[in-house]
Amino acid sequence: MTESNGEYRTDLSESARLVGWFRSAAPYINLFKNKLFVTSVSKKNFSSENLARLIQDLSFLRAIGTQIILVFDPKDLLDEELKRRRHSLVFEEGIPIIDDKAAECFQAAIGMMRIELESLFSTRLPDTSMNFSNIKIISGNFVDAKPIGIHKGINFCKTGDLRKIDISSIKRTLDLDAIVLISPLGFSATGEIFFLNSEKLARDIACIMRANKLIFITDSLSNSSKPFNEIRELLTRTYEENKLSIIEKFPRSNYLFELANSACNNNVDRTHILPYEQDGEILLELFTRDGVGIMVSKNQIRNIRPAVPEDINSILSLIGPFKKDGTLAKRDKVDIERNLSSYIVLDHDGQICGCACLNHYSEENIAEISCLIVRPDYQQKGEGSRLLKHVLEKAKKDNIKQIFALTTKAEHWFLEKGFIRGEKQVLPKEKIRTYEPARNSLILTKSIDHQN
Repeated sequence: MTESNGEYRTDLSESARLVGWFRSAAPYINLFKNKLFVTSVSKKNFSSENLARLIQDLSFLRAIGTQIILVFDPKDLLDEELKRRRHSLVFEEGIPIIDDKAAECFQAAIGMMRIELESLFSTRLPDTSMNFSNIKIISGNFVDAKPIGIHKGINFCKTGDLRKIDISSIKRTLDLDAIVLISPLGFSATGEIFFLNSEKLARDIACIMRANKLIFITDSLSNSSKPFNEIRELLTRTYEENKLSIIEKFPRSNYLFELANSACNNNVDRTHILPYEQDGEILLELFTRDGVGIMVSKNQIRNIRPAVPEDINSILSLIGPFKKDGTLAKRDKVDIERNLSSYIVLDHDGQICGCACLNHYSEENIAEISCLIVRPDYQQKGEGSRLLKHVLEKAKKDNIKQIFALTTKAEHWFLEKGFIRGEKQVLPKEKIRTYEPARNSLILTKSIDHQN
């Protein structure tokens, strides 16, 4: 406690935020345990301070049980080596031609960055995840490579491509609770060294290892034609349908979008493209609702699905505040258990963020939509409309002719969705018997169009 009341209040506010963050992060901490994340990071425009902070954050992820493969690329260091040796890379169709002199520069740059990374992972920093840390980082000849060879008459020399990775050795290393460090190079069966594109290598490893996440930390989101936060979540089909407009917004990130898209279509659950200049970028992306980068996935992250028994407590938690203030009629656990098959939920990474109930009155072939709730921090994002659309599609599939809702506060929202005001006599007989006049609920109805 501080002497100043003002300072004390500030301390309480900061403590409340800290407690709130941990509570919101707790489901993710549990979710990420034993999951595999492949992370790609380059040294291009990446300050030593930012790199050190990133290593702290990766150490935290490892400490909570996440398995990590780190693929690195020493772009800045390579540029320095090339300049020092008065040499430059020649590119053909965007691919570097790595001759013997360039290969020497690559080896020197890779060696320096590997030493830097190992040093950072070994640093004990007070009041950070690195204090008391005993996280090991292990690298080795996990990657077999092959030469690109001669293409259109051009010899690409030491530029290579992935042939295969040693999956069993990587898994054994991960089982030792170590972080696997992968350099952007590989070895042929004859012992030759070939140099690989680090982002493509990370993508390939993530696909082969069936990683839960592929994470690119890049500077290519900077200087885009529009703020990158216009896109937070991107489905692979959306990218494929709108590729030209996305490329126009992020011209420097096109290659990463292509890699992210192909990864999510080949065994990787989600790919994240993060701005390198944001301190704590990887933690903010993984442990906050909106994140700080762009997430690519094959399937909708917020999945609407039928409720299951494990969701009952979450539904009760959603209902609680609205039942308390009288917005919703009383429902208890038994009511929800009895009608569970009528409920759908909005599932965001295992967290239930919304729900709705469709109760069918078969005699009149009318259904009631009730208990349509979206958690406050997910409101104003169209999730209520998604739940309603899902319910209407279900009603149409079940050949229901009309749907109705009783509401005390959401009249205009339903009117905007095509509902009209109705009278008590439009309700099914069973509902009329249980109607509570004291609540004075408004009745809103909508006919189901079976023509389209």
